[in-house]
Amino acid sequence: MKRIVRVLGMAMALVAMSGMVMSCSEKDDAQYDLSDIPEGPDVPVTPGDDETLAGYPRGLTVKSFTRELEGGARCLGFYAIADFEANPSLRFRPQCSESKVPTRYFKEYNEEGAKPLVVVNGGYFAGKSSVSLLIEGGEMKSMPVQQEKYDKTPVYYPVRAALGQMGDGSFEAAWVYSVKDDGNKPYAFPSPLGNDYKEGLYMSEPPTSKTDGGRLWQPYNAIGAGPMLVYEGRNVAVMNYWKEILEPGGTSGMSRQPRTAIGAAADGKLVVLVCDGRKMRGSAGFNLAELADKLIELGCVVAVNLDGGGSSTFVGGSGEVLNRPSDSGSGDQIKERRIPTAVVIAEIR
Repeated sequence: MKRIVRVLGMAMALVAMSGMVMSCSEKDDAQYDLSDIPEGPDVPVTPGDDETLAGYPRGLTVKSFTRELEGGARCLGFYAIADFEANPSLRFRPQCSESKVPTRYFKEYNEEGAKPLVVVNGGYFAGKSSVSLLIEGGEMKSMPVQQEKYDKTPVYYPVRAALGQMGDGSFEAAWVYSVKDDGNKPYAFPSPLGNDYKEGLYMSEPPTSKTDGGRLWQPYNAIGAGPMLVYEGRNVAVMNYWKEILEPGGTSGMSRQPRTAIGAAADGKLVVLVCDGRKMRGSAGFNLAELADKLIELGCVVAVNLDGGGSSTFVGGSGEVLNRPSDSGSGDQIKERRIPTAVVIAEIR
């Protein structure tokens, strides 16, 4: 079988933004902490294990799942698998906005002749501004952060995971950094380079266009956040959680949380997944290693973690939220978080 997914190194870092045109506003000081929402009620499990949902076109499969976890817990969620060979009219469309809830991304999606079918939340953000990579139609709409500093860290230059669709339709997963010496263009690298939060290692200088192994990265569409969960078919979530320096920012990778992820199979199928957590629908959520295992089970040879916690939202073909975002708490209503980036799967009619 022709290998459609290219497993190549990349990593991007967002913006101090000299000379970059952005459609999202400037970064705020605060960053969301995924532990900021209290646990919801412990309610009975509802959807069955890998239950197929009706009403989707050829080539797009949407399912609910229940996964038994160690310690007697369970994780509930939803995933979609888009087969672009079976239905060439399907499209992967990352979106950037001034910040709106996922159902508005669905309702306001305006590509001519296209119908949105699935929307999930995108990358990390602060306030109303994205701090993760997003490329739409070959144009960088949001750069990932180029440097960060927390109380217990020096200034560091994070090199983080992204998934991109190239001009020929193939997918690449990589670690990417926007290098200042080439106009903040995204460069792909074969690893997260020299950082390791667990070991207290931080690169003293940011990557440049001359850094060994780097190359200009030019996907047509891409979404980033981190860490890399699956690479060359292997679960690499924990290692990359430390190397992409995501512990200080609130990703809470070692605990079970609501999560969102995106990946690709060797034959070019795209997978998006959202799991509930914090006892929403009785779900414990996934830690990052468990999330990677589920994506491998679904056929992914590469996969990237997206934003989680109260952001994790799966909008189905009816335009309604299928999961229960953890911001909803114990109330009767679904509460969606406003997000500046999202992933849309659509069909051209």
